[in-house]
Amino acid sequence: MRTEVWTPVAADASARRYFKGEGAGGPVLRAEYGEDRDGLNRYVFLTRLFQSRGIRVPALYEARPEEGVCIVEWIEGEPLSRGRWNPEWESRLVDLALSVAAVPPWEGEPDLLALDADRLRFELRFFALHFLEGLLNRPRDPALAAALDGLAEEVASFPRALAHRDFHSENVLASRSGEWVLIDFQDALLAPRCYDAASLACDAYRHPDPAIGRRIEAAWIERTGHPSEEFRRTELQRCLKALGTFGYQVTRRRKVRYLLPARRTAARADHLLRSAPAPLPGLAEALQEAARI
Repeated sequence: MRTEVWTPVAADASARRYFKGEGAGGPVLRAEYGEDRDGLNRYVFLTRLFQSRGIRVPALYEARPEEGVCIVEWIEGEPLSRGRWNPEWESRLVDLALSVAAVPPWEGEPDLLALDADRLRFELRFFALHFLEGLLNRPRDPALAAALDGLAEEVASFPRALAHRDFHSENVLASRSGEWVLIDFQDALLAPRCYDAASLACDAYRHPDPAIGRRIEAAWIERTGHPSEEFRRTELQRCLKALGTFGYQVTRRRKVRYLLPARRTAARADHLLRSAPAPLPGLAEALQEAARI
């Protein structure tokens, strides 16, 4: 599919580059992965896999691995994060997370990655470096560092299922035709089984009402029977992982717009610590400070 005019599209926190163009049948999106051929191959593979399971994702029109480029359907619509939040969406979003979790693991290429103890530890150390030390200017605390490693190991011990990896309201588009379209799924991997729903519960891009997170947790537990403490520990790890990303974006990339989601996520993490206490010395004080930045 060829088009001569490509208009850049904001990629936000992504390292990929996106462009909108006009194809023979209407507008299309060009994604440039650069040297990340593995990322492109995963996107192509997962597009076909999710489509085979009835999960609505953008149609893939063309993939050119040698150039690190693919052309996909342009979705006319808006992310669910925009505008007024509708509580009726919550059950539907939980169902979508369950649909992803029900996709069976695969063998062969591309390798099926896992959010294991090593990756979880890395994420929480990233949080300590870029959020606690970088954004809040707090000194390194060896006791808290050891406790964060313990949280990573606890969450890694939970049963796993396939996860989108970044499941929140920015990555679900409501099309003008009324469909919901899942995007940005190239990082899907095996993760603790509550991971996507927990990510949705602490979503910092939608309305910050804490009742939304409680309802999502309740809906997930009602459908799955998973223990509430397992859900909350997974959500706490996810919150801290997100705070590490927000801290990095603010301090290293000078993107101050991430301060608002950082405040919201810190408040949610503080709530989780209160409702399901974990031995994380000094973390509550840091989160309360962050909620005021």
